[in-house]
Amino acid sequence: MTYDCDILVVGSGAGGGTFAAACARAGKEVLLLERGRLMLADPLNHDEQATLLDKIPYDDRPVVVNGTVRRLYIGGVVGGSTALFGAALLRPSRDDFHPGRHYGRRLPRSLWDWPIDYDILEPYYTQAEQLYGVSGSMDDEFGPLAKPRQGFPRQPMPLHPINQRLAAANRAHGLQPFRLPLAIDPARCQLCPACPGYLCPHQARQSSGLVVERVMADGHRLRLLSYWEAERLERGPAGKVVGVQARDRASGASATFRARRYVLAAGAIGSPVLLLRSGIEGELIGRHYMPHLAPIVVGLFSRSIEAETAFVKQLGFSDYYFGTRTRPEKLGLIQSLPVPGPRMLAQAAPRWLRAGLVGYLRPRMLPLAGIVEDLPQPTNRVDLGPDGQPRLRHRFAPYDWERGRRLTRLMARILRRAGARWCIGKPFPSEEHVAHQCGTLRFGRQPDHAVLDPDCRLFGHPNVFVVDGSFFPTSLGVGPALTIMANALRVADVVVREV
Repeated sequence: MTYDCDILVVGSGAGGGTFAAACARAGKEVLLLERGRLMLADPLNHDEQATLLDKIPYDDRPVVVNGTVRRLYIGGVVGGSTALFGAALLRPSRDDFHPGRHYGRRLPRSLWDWPIDYDILEPYYTQAEQLYGVSGSMDDEFGPLAKPRQGFPRQPMPLHPINQRLAAANRAHGLQPFRLPLAIDPARCQLCPACPGYLCPHQARQSSGLVVERVMADGHRLRLLSYWEAERLERGPAGKVVGVQARDRASGASATFRARRYVLAAGAIGSPVLLLRSGIEGELIGRHYMPHLAPIVVGLFSRSIEAETAFVKQLGFSDYYFGTRTRPEKLGLIQSLPVPGPRMLAQAAPRWLRAGLVGYLRPRMLPLAGIVEDLPQPTNRVDLGPDGQPRLRHRFAPYDWERGRRLTRLMARILRRAGARWCIGKPFPSEEHVAHQCGTLRFGRQPDHAVLDPDCRLFGHPNVFVVDGSFFPTSLGVGPALTIMANALRVADVVVREV
């Protein structure tokens, strides 16, 4: 067979872009297919209407979510969601790899332990932090979350005054706030208030798209085809995957690309959909879809705190990661958020809240978000509708909602200690906001309870791997990006040795 490349990667997000770059640097010939456009800087100049309301840099595929057609807030450009994310790259707790210790009978015995532990991923976490230039403070206490052994590559940016107040007030009550490890270059950052959700105009916020661009600029054999969509995996007479059929979205031209290894990184929705469209089916493919439950609390202060004009997504709290003294149930992480723009805020606010009042409140508000680890449920799944389009069914379990409500009360307490006069809580924002989705092609030791083996190889298909968040068996209590990147580097070592 004639091959077009050694390794073909579908999707350029946290997993695909990181994996492709690592393989190319190891001397392999890599072809990277990305259905989104190449948009590494910010041509929209932080246009809130174009970016967040019209969703120009977001995925343009309609997805039927619980019976209603939606356009989801998933990155739709080279770099995937890393082109638009908040850049918080946190290591999880060691215990996150042994969820049975905290959930017990709420999980089947096969999920009590991941097929790999923290120590296996630890050197790859270090590589990923170096690759993305993570800034953070080793002087901070991260509680149960792991810290780099060798320190962070960059020092953090100074805290905004309101974050200094938030940290000091809560330290006085025994909490240990820490500066979020961020994939942001302080030398380039202009501290824009509209940071997460937008393409960075200064390329200070790192993304897998920028990583790919650097590798290509260094002359490695990495070829990027943007605005090309992988439509199905071509299979030979024995069922082995022998190619990827793809379409140029600009011209409509089609082509089949052949490689020695095929790697899926199209996301927790896109990767199972691609397998199903290719006739690769299994009881677990597409099941156990998990997006974090992300309650939000907005603290309202009596005077302007100027958070709406500055970069304020800087603080994290892990004090309640494994619960409280009276309720030792895992709750997850708390982290600060930027103040929403006026249009987004007006859209989310109740109709009775006049535009003038929204403008009055914005300078006085500070949001916090929780990250509650939702447990896998087989009824939460991705599949294909009768028309062949992606279909998503998802409902949080009562146990998830209960922990979300508890974390909401704790977030309000944190804000009030810093002087917030009122706190407004909001549950999971909307069905269009899918936070940290994962789990639909989980890995494990046996094919009766997993889709992938411990090396993230598709059971029954030795030349197909998956390196996006689909591989998670449980969703952790922190954002998945750094773990996806670290695992992509681990799997890259496996594939490089085989090719």
